Amino acid sequence: MKQTGESSQLLEDFSLESVPLNQRKTWLNLAVIWIGIAVVMSAIFRGMMIGLGLGKISSVVLSYVLGEIILIVMMGLMGYIGAKTGFSTPLIANYSFGRIGAILISLSIAFSLIGWFGVQAALFARTIQFYFGTHFSLPLFSFLCGILMMIPAIFGIRGLSTLSWIASPFMILIFIWGIIKMGFHFLPSETLVTLASNHQPAPYPITLGAAASIVAGGFIVGAITSADIFRYARPRLKDIFLAATTAMIVSAFLHLVGSVLAMNTGVYHERLPELIIDNQYLGLGFIGFIVLLLAQWTTNDSNLYSSVLALNNIFRMKRWKITIGAGVFASLFAALGILERLELFLIILTVSIGPIGGIFICDYYILRRLQKQNFRERTISKVNYKALSVYFVSFLIGWATSGHPFTIKIFPFSVFAFNGIISSIILYYVVIKIFPKKE
Repeated sequence: MKQTGESSQLLEDFSLESVPLNQRKTWLNLAVIWIGIAVVMSAIFRGMMIGLGLGKISSVVLSYVLGEIILIVMMGLMGYIGAKTGFSTPLIANYSFGRIGAILISLSIAFSLIGWFGVQAALFARTIQFYFGTHFSLPLFSFLCGILMMIPAIFGIRGLSTLSWIASPFMILIFIWGIIKMGFHFLPSETLVTLASNHQPAPYPITLGAAASIVAGGFIVGAITSADIFRYARPRLKDIFLAATTAMIVSAFLHLVGSVLAMNTGVYHERLPELIIDNQYLGLGFIGFIVLLLAQWTTNDSNLYSSVLALNNIFRMKRWKITIGAGVFASLFAALGILERLELFLIILTVSIGPIGGIFICDYYILRRLQKQNFRERTISKVNYKALSVYFVSFLIGWATSGHPFTIKIFPFSVFAFNGIISSIILYYVVIKIFPKKE
């Protein structure tokens, strides 16, 4: 019976309850998990865009500093709420949004991350096809890759930790070696900026603000849902920020790798697998191929893990069963071509995450209503209309300032996900002060 109980706990991962203090992990263990999440090909993509767009290494580094500071602050504040309560982001949402409101929030989180899982699974499949030069059916192969990537997430935080401990040091060492091999011999700045301006279908950013926005916007969903990982942290603010800072330094390094590659070669980000594997460029061959796969895998399991925690807040069943169901569903997205067809859908979902974090932060740190409450005793309302109203208004603000062709181009280079966060903090504070909640 004891063995059965341990197996059940291994798979369930405290998805519907507070993580006990005796199950908490060191900041280093959680930092390694976050490093595994941060080491992703999209970070190198963004670095390549920024390197070509800004053309100067000093401006490139400054954009990283600005973007990563935003992410460290958001991860620290959201992560500390998770560590203090032991709850995942969807469970915390019950107390700020009410039960019905939390369902809508959970769906927003889940579908956003499931969509990103499908994107990464498709990239995973394409990387394999490029290396082997095979002609497998891409939809079928994308589906099978998604199923394979799903397996570690079934085991929850333990699966993420194990994969990250194995993969992260290897990936970082390879990238350090690669950047040393490539060197810092850049093409002329004017040439790089011209290449950035000529990129199709859309030019690369050529201003510091635009570059910083790319850095921050690329990881904002992970920052807002950081309670999902940090609920396993010891409730010490220093530990939370230390882990977040460590991970974001690695993220900045990955951006730098991308910038150096692009500034040396003038190659666009779409050719990254070729740039890393081909002897004409870095020439990492099989090692580069493995690094590309591991970088996508560690991040994608985090996407699935957080999406399952969100769905578990709606469907009260075994977490590992939801993981399998969500993994299959996300793999179908990959097979159906989400990488090409649903960019606007994912942008809208990404914008929808920001205001959630803003309301949590306002509730916990500014209004301090949550901080004074014992989460195990506090009565959960059916729905918090004030929070939901602020959420939808802030979502529209984030969308309208995203600079997408189908939105109002008020601030085309602003961090649109961050705009929603700031809006929700201010609006929720004003609404609660004008219309105090009756306890």
